[in-house]
Amino acid sequence: MGSTYFDAMKAHGFSYNTTASVRKMKCPRCGFEFSLVYARTFACQGCSEAVRGCPKVRCNKCDLEFFIEASPDVQNKIQERTLADHITRVVDQRNKDLGVVSNNR
Repeated sequence: MGSTYFDAMKAHGFSYNTTASVRKMKCPRCGFEFSLVYARTFACQGCSEAVRGCPKVRCNKCDLEFFIEASPDVQNKIQERTLADHITRVVDQRNKDLGVVSNNR
């Protein structure tokens, strides 16, 4: 993992924010690798915090919830907050596209 993924995407003109939601996360408990979008779409579905900039992610395989900062691509709380806000916007847009109304904000 590490910065190799971002370096490859950057070489093709993608920014950090563009690739943030599809970057691979690895569960510290079971080792399952997944994207943040995948986790928020399935494991966090129905959780009101998922649309409030939650700094955590839930493993789809073993259900462990851990901070995004545990990712090797996230170096500090500012990056964690940036990624959490980004994924919140992705989830909000998906909900709007599907006609889902969220009253949790």
